[in-house]
Amino acid sequence: MEKKFSTKVLAEIAIFAAIAFALDALQAGIWRGVWLAGGSIGFAMVPIFIIAYRRGFLPGFLCGFIVSIVQMLGGVYAINGSSFDNPFMQAMGPFFQIMLDYVLAYTCVGLAGAFAGLFHKSTDKKNQTIWIIVGTVAAGLLKYLCHVLSGGWFWLNQGGSFWGVNDSSWLYSIVYNGAFMIPNIIICTAITVSINVINPVFLNPTLGVQASELEEENTKEESKQVLEEKVNEK
Repeated sequence: MEKKFSTKVLAEIAIFAAIAFALDALQAGIWRGVWLAGGSIGFAMVPIFIIAYRRGFLPGFLCGFIVSIVQMLGGVYAINGSSFDNPFMQAMGPFFQIMLDYVLAYTCVGLAGAFAGLFHKSTDKKNQTIWIIVGTVAAGLLKYLCHVLSGGWFWLNQGGSFWGVNDSSWLYSIVYNGAFMIPNIIICTAITVSINVINPVFLNPTLGVQASELEEENTKEESKQVLEEKVNEK
């Protein structure tokens, strides 16, 4: 079993975080203009799901956090604090909004790793699939919740509308963010399940170790039998 943060695991976290960021940037460019206040559909959550199931909760959490920080280095879209009447929100409103829209949103995706232990303990594909679906959907919904809370608290009454819903109520935030988050959850969950079906070692590297150990044991057993046969012949 790999240590939680061995050099190998840290390298995997960095690689999958880079892939997730690249996918996020790519899909943001493809869908630019569809969601005027931000939003896109694609596979950016998949690399975080992979590391979360490969290595567990903490590596998944760290991978999601890294993606959020790197994403912010490319620029953030923050509210103007002066739009609030409350002095506290004037000072802290932009901070809370950035935390919800950027930091917590992608960090939450790594929480799928909370179900990695149950996934690894499952011995059949059906139960493994169930734990993948439970973890990825739960993590995706948490990301969705972050965007909905940010939209409801900070982005209403801007004079906009989406799919016939104006931004005077929380329904706008639910509909707006759901339009891209629900497809994202479905697509990324389906891809993660497919990866486990096609190449289960990718999500559970201990299977590869077990297979190698079994092969080595079989090789030793075969060598022992050959040696015994030669001794008997003599």
